[in-house]
Amino acid sequence: MGEVDLRRWIRVVGGTISASQGRNLSSREAEEVFALMLEGGGSDGQIGAFLSVIRGRGPAADELVGFARAARKRLNFPRLPEHAVVVATTRLGKLQNPPIGLASAAAAAAAGARVLVQATGRVPDGGPTLGDLWQHQVGAQCSNAAEAERELKRRGLACWCPTREDSGWERLLRVEEEVGLRSLPDQVSKLLAPAEAPLLVPSMPGPVLGLAGEALASLGHQRCIILQGIEGSIDPSVVERSRGMLLEEGMKSPLRLQPADLGLDWPHEPHQAHEDRLEAARQATAKALMAIAPEMHVAQLGAAILLRLSGLYRDFATASVAAREVIENGKAYALLYDVPRA
Repeated sequence: MGEVDLRRWIRVVGGTISASQGRNLSSREAEEVFALMLEGGGSDGQIGAFLSVIRGRGPAADELVGFARAARKRLNFPRLPEHAVVVATTRLGKLQNPPIGLASAAAAAAAGARVLVQATGRVPDGGPTLGDLWQHQVGAQCSNAAEAERELKRRGLACWCPTREDSGWERLLRVEEEVGLRSLPDQVSKLLAPAEAPLLVPSMPGPVLGLAGEALASLGHQRCIILQGIEGSIDPSVVERSRGMLLEEGMKSPLRLQPADLGLDWPHEPHQAHEDRLEAARQATAKALMAIAPEMHVAQLGAAILLRLSGLYRDFATASVAAREVIENGKAYALLYDVPRA
């Protein structure tokens, strides 16, 4: 029965005869079809076909809302303390530059925010993710929401993988990997957060900020930053302006982060310092938290984004100063590596 139902939805979005006959799903319809797939409906081939059709034309905001609602209903999320921020990440990782986001999260946590990093392992041939780096450098990710709550309370920084909480995701991620193209599972996995959570979401370059902002507002988020960072990551550039969108109190506004305005510009982005990308990421994270530029500049600017999002600071300039202080005095380094301080 599930296979028949999913085939019907493929015809709706793709058109029975030609693509021109297809249409977008309403949020209710999108919620139904994604719930069907998470419940085991449809064959692998049908899921691959559905993902390909949606990827080919791009998901609409209502569709993202419905897909995310279906996935969120199946999960238990950590209860977030005051000044908490959820950091969503992509499964693609970075290929050209080492990821610095974990250093940014540690600096923000050391400055008073509570940072929950949602991350998983990389896709085949992808760059290292923050989940990979956490396991390589810190230890095992939190195994469930309750453990993430405890770690946020103890350290102010935690990392977990929400898709591991729902067995229905295993097949979707596998099919996405077999197809070999970033598609709906990766996009929806970045939206797995409590509706009230302040959220930092990475976005690929292109005219998608309005779409993402509309979807997040419809999902109930009052404060979000969508950042078109380096290689579609949460890492802002220290060479040129980073574009994004700020969603706050029901209002959407363009975000333009110019590193020179905060004295954080540099002639080049952090380089891969090792042929093994994961080791390069480890080294870059350590450099950032040991106040070595340009890695430190990326982490400082990234932490300022998180601190601004947490509500602790009303502007990026004062948030950047706070981030710089905890990096230079070693508190951010000690927090990430759990080093006791005198």
